[in-house]
Amino acid sequence: MSKNFADFKAERPQSNEKKSAASSTNSAEQDLKKAYDELKDLDSKSLAARLSEEVKRQKNNGTFNYQMLLESVESMRMFMPQESYISLKNLLENIK
Repeated sequence: MSKNFADFKAERPQSNEKKSAASSTNSAEQDLKKAYDELKDLDSKSLAARLSEEVKRQKNNGTFNYQMLLESVESMRMFMPQESYISLKNLLENIK
């Protein structure tokens, strides 16, 4: 059974949405890799300074979301050592 034009038109936006989602995922992966490459060789003092700058920028822009960060740490808890979890929780409390 062949499809008519209306059927094709109705299906087409879905395929564009899939392409858009794949493109968005690819872009997010590239952003993550870029951030990793920028930060991977920094010592803890430099990382803390960068974090402080970013938190300040987000707070000034009104985009800082403590609750989202806390939820992210909680969602990763089972995949990290207890020591790392406690360290991240303390860090979050300090930047709150």
